[in-house]
Amino acid sequence: MPRKIDTEAVSEQAKVLRAKFATRIIGQSEATDALTITLEKYLSGFYDRRRPIANLLFLGPTGTGKTSTVEAFAEGLFGDRNKMFKINCGEFQQDHEIAKILGSPPGYLGHRETTPLITNAKIAGMITFDLGFFILLLDEIEKSSDSLWNLLLGILDKGTLTLGTCEVVDLSKAIIVMTSNIGSKEMASKLGQDSLGFCSGFGATKDELLDTAMSAARRKFQPEFINRIDQFVMFNTLTRENIEEIYELELTALRMQISMQAKMHVLVEPSPAARNAVLKEGYDPKFGARFLKRTIEKRITLPVARAMASGQLNNMDCVVIDVEAGQFRYWIT
Repeated sequence: MPRKIDTEAVSEQAKVLRAKFATRIIGQSEATDALTITLEKYLSGFYDRRRPIANLLFLGPTGTGKTSTVEAFAEGLFGDRNKMFKINCGEFQQDHEIAKILGSPPGYLGHRETTPLITNAKIAGMITFDLGFFILLLDEIEKSSDSLWNLLLGILDKGTLTLGTCEVVDLSKAIIVMTSNIGSKEMASKLGQDSLGFCSGFGATKDELLDTAMSAARRKFQPEFINRIDQFVMFNTLTRENIEEIYELELTALRMQISMQAKMHVLVEPSPAARNAVLKEGYDPKFGARFLKRTIEKRITLPVARAMASGQLNNMDCVVIDVEAGQFRYWIT
């Protein structure tokens, strides 16, 4: 008897990954779907083994969660958001700094002292029995020098990297994700003045913003580089509702951190007035969700940490945070 295929069914690993994304990433379903589909492609075996498993480029304004999404991807798969190779491309603005990745070749000063960032031995230590791949994140790729871009041409196409020691590193088991803020100024102009990172409610559709970002990318990067990208993912601008959801996630994460690290049960309960004050102070278009996290750190995390470090808090206490006459007040009940 013929059996109908359920095209919506996913693997258990994909279900776990989606659950992790739901607790970490707000308003970026296209990006989380792209990573989930990449995982499913690997699990099915339907990918070209002569090149990396996938080459993804994340585009969008700052503070919309591009790097956090990759960290959530690593955490959902390996249980640790730092279990990946991460290259901060801002550190490679000069051509000679490429030696940090490759190591210095024989005959050059520092040959023995400069350890390559990625080696076959390090990759073997990164790969698990259940998932035979690793993640390579290149953060803010537009800041790197031409030398790094030229190096990437071979990596993205052939999945290999030749080190200064002449060791050939196999990167065919890599999921490569690059992030870029390129085109942010043009996108801000389309959305309206001072709307970078947030939805202003007028000016441009998501497709128009993607076209703007892609136009900027084509001006910045070589055609050979663009052609090696499997998928371009545009991150959504953040709405006020997104910011409120991120606030709740950050507060939940803080409560869990207190419970796990302090090994005592302490409730943290901001009042509605405190919540509104934090959201108002943290709603800065130029910084996106990053500014909200800084505000939570300043208004909630730091005062609670000081109370705990100074011995004012006991097990089963409740810290109530309120705002009176524009000033934050903290009470222990």
